[in-house]
Amino acid sequence: MTQPRILIVDDERNFREFLGEALGVHGYEIDHAATARVGLALARQRHPHVVLLDQNLPDCSGLDIISELRALPNKPVVVVITAYAEYSRAVDAVKSGAFHYIAKPFEFSDLLDTISHACTGLREGSSDDEAPALASLVGDSTEIAEVKRNVARIAQSPVNSVLVQGESGTGKELVARAIHELSDRSKGRLVSVNCAALTETLLMSELFGHERGAFTDAREQRKGVFEAAHQGTLFLDEISEIGPRAQAALLRVLEERIVTRVGGTEEIPVDVRVVAASNRPLNRQVEIGAFRADLYYRLNVVQIALPPLRERISDLVGLAQHLSDDIAARYRVPARQLTPEAMALLAGYPWPGNVRELRNAIEHAYIIGTGPSISQTDLPHEILLRSSVEMDIPTNVDQADVGERGFHGAKRAVVNRFERTYLETLLTRTEGNITRAAEEAGVVRQAFQKLLSRHGLSGESFRR
Repeated sequence: MTQPRILIVDDERNFREFLGEALGVHGYEIDHAATARVGLALARQRHPHVVLLDQNLPDCSGLDIISELRALPNKPVVVVITAYAEYSRAVDAVKSGAFHYIAKPFEFSDLLDTISHACTGLREGSSDDEAPALASLVGDSTEIAEVKRNVARIAQSPVNSVLVQGESGTGKELVARAIHELSDRSKGRLVSVNCAALTETLLMSELFGHERGAFTDAREQRKGVFEAAHQGTLFLDEISEIGPRAQAALLRVLEERIVTRVGGTEEIPVDVRVVAASNRPLNRQVEIGAFRADLYYRLNVVQIALPPLRERISDLVGLAQHLSDDIAARYRVPARQLTPEAMALLAGYPWPGNVRELRNAIEHAYIIGTGPSISQTDLPHEILLRSSVEMDIPTNVDQADVGERGFHGAKRAVVNRFERTYLETLLTRTEGNITRAAEEAGVVRQAFQKLLSRHGLSGESFRR
């Protein structure tokens, strides 16, 4: 990649010049513009790698030109800078295609980190305009970015067996769908089978089909999913649950690429990519003798490991809002934003059910809550309780809470105590580093600062 070029679009001349000089010291080439119109013209001529875009410009809102900037051939990364530190504006900026959102006043080191991350993404060839098939894998964390890269590479490869491993609710079927849609097999079918939901006899029939009279109630010939997925993709979920007879039959199909229906003798050629998934480590199942080693190695030609949600909390803000928008569309109601307090609560929860549990929590909020946004009191009660337990934060209910307040009032009092203790614990652990604390909480920095202000806290008092 050539020396990174940065375009600063801001109507404050002193700010533009100061920021340009400061970034120039760090080796960046700088261009300036005071209006959206001039900024777009410069971007077309100079091909910047990163655009630092003021939200409030003399001729229009900076958000209005993000899509035009991102549509340019070089697809510059856009970082929105504004003096208006509102969470809803951060969400709007990201939805419009911005890479990140920074509120004035900001620490210059934070801006440098953001630009560095943006340029790293450009060097790796990543882009916010990713293939639609990858859009369902929501997140910008290092972990999920690696998953997306591997999915794209595997999809374009000739490999016929893929193993996807991860805890329940991490999105294994989404990965299988993305591999299928990005591959030249997308013209064929994607067929899914939950192996844990069927007895071994029924699974054999489901996979390979059966002839009439092969067993009781087999009144007619039936094709199996291998035949149905011919020249397409077969997703075998919970592969670790299949029995020894089905394992042996599956191994034969993967080795010879032919199937024989139950009760039949005809050998039927099949051309299928098999994506197998397991929430248990299959190598461990091999060690204890519950899974055939030869089948494991046949399935594990390439492997994708999906991280649990607790290991990519930095994705939580975007993921939660994506799920909120999706649920709103399904319910045909206006989308609700999550308050910073609700986000902080979600970030403190360990998510044993991963993304599926997060979706359920937000759907619960849509059903229970009545306000225009999702607050902490709209979320399932166990999230508050377990968030506190995981961080060793007390949430005991005082006698005064019970005697002087109703349930919702008492709950708000507990939430307020939780929030303050959570923030103090996090700031102590990060030694007052606001950026790192916000990242660990999974909350955008300006929203995190707003939360601190609400409780009268600041990073300075926690610095050693």
